[in-house]
Amino acid sequence: MKLSVYVPKELEEPLRARADAEGMSPALYVQSVLRGDIEGHRREWSDEFRALAGSWKDDRSTEEIVRDIEESRISTQRAALI
Repeated sequence: MKLSVYVPKELEEPLRARADAEGMSPALYVQSVLRGDIEGHRREWSDEFRALAGSWKDDRSTEEIVRDIEESRISTQRAALI
């Protein structure tokens, strides 16, 4: 099936940049994003992002970190996930 889609001007450059970064044409990039969304696949983390794992240095225990996060919350109410 062929489908024409309007891409707003403000999305054109970001679309081209993402497609280039993935080594794809904009059309193939849009197809891959749609396929992943429709099939429910998560995108893989980049090597750069994975390299950050374990790089954060913190002397606090897990419990202290969780307590600090919970205490800093503005609201404890969470929206329902749809």
